[in-house]
Amino acid sequence: MNKQMVLAAAALASIGLIGWAAYEMLSPGESSQTSQNEVSRQTAGLNAALAQGAMATFDLTEGRPSLPLDMQIQGPDGTMTLGDLRGQVLLINLWAEWCAPCIEEMPTLAALEADMGSADFRVVPISIDRSPVAQAQTVLEKFKAANLTTLADPSMRLMGDLGIIGLPATLLVDREGREIGRLVGPADWNSPDAKALVKAALAS
Repeated sequence: MNKQMVLAAAALASIGLIGWAAYEMLSPGESSQTSQNEVSRQTAGLNAALAQGAMATFDLTEGRPSLPLDMQIQGPDGTMTLGDLRGQVLLINLWAEWCAPCIEEMPTLAALEADMGSADFRVVPISIDRSPVAQAQTVLEKFKAANLTTLADPSMRLMGDLGIIGLPATLLVDREGREIGRLVGPADWNSPDAKALVKAALAS
C-alpha cells in the first residue's frame, strides 16, 4: 500500500470516528426530545377537558414533574410512601378537618370515586392535620365520604414539598407518579367537567 492510500484510509477512519462521536453527543438530546414529545403528546389529549365550568381553574403542570415519591405518609395499615401509589391515575386531594371548603367538597370527591373508581383510577384524600390517619378517617365518615380511604401527613411537610399554599388542593397524577395538573380551591368533582378531565387523563 502506497503512502497516498494510507493517508486516505486514515482520513476515512477519522471521519468515521468524528461521525460516531457526533452521534453519541446528539443521542442524549434526541432521547430527551423524544421524552418531551411523549409528555406533550400525553398532555395534548387533556386540553379539551380544561378551563370549562367546574374545572375552569384547573392548571396543567408543565413537563409533568414527578411527585416526591419517597415522601412518607400514614396509610390505614402503617407508614407508606407516595411511590406506593404508582400504577393508577390518581386524584390526590389535600384536605384538613378545620378547612370548611375541604369538608364542603368532600362528598363530591366521594361521588366521583363511587362513579369512576376502578383498578385504573382512584381518589386519594390526604389529611394534613396533625391527628393520626384513623382519626382523619372518622371525619370522612362523618361528612358523607365513608367510601374514601384517607391517608395522612401529620408532619404537614407535603404541602411545602408540593409548593401548595392553600387548601383544598387537588392534584391529578398519572400512572408513573407525575403531576398532570392541579386545582387549588374547592370544586365540584362530581360534575360532568370533572369526569371529562379524569377520562382524558385515563386516555393519555
